[in-house]
Amino acid sequence: MIGYIFIGLVILLLFLFTYQHLRRFLSESKKQQEKVLKGYYLVSHTYEEKSTNQQSHYYGVFQQGDQSYTLEISLSLFLQLHPPMRGELIAQDGKVQTFS
Repeated sequence: MIGYIFIGLVILLLFLFTYQHLRRFLSESKKQQEKVLKGYYLVSHTYEEKSTNQQSHYYGVFQQGDQSYTLEISLSLFLQLHPPMRGELIAQDGKVQTFS
């Protein structure tokens, strides 16, 4: 009888710790997706991508040290940039807010 209680308690604790670990992992990954980039970056190149409905999306590749980020940029910023170019970047949720 005590063995069954012990096994049940171990299984219950296993589920509890697994749930907590999974919840912590998901909250950390959500924080990374909502990451705000601020700093001095180099635009190495830009490119245009057309979707299936002929709508264009513009992207820039921003580098700082060994890290590289591909972020969506507006058409006006796409036309202003002439890579390679350095500047102050503020980006949120994968989209460039300002680059000067």
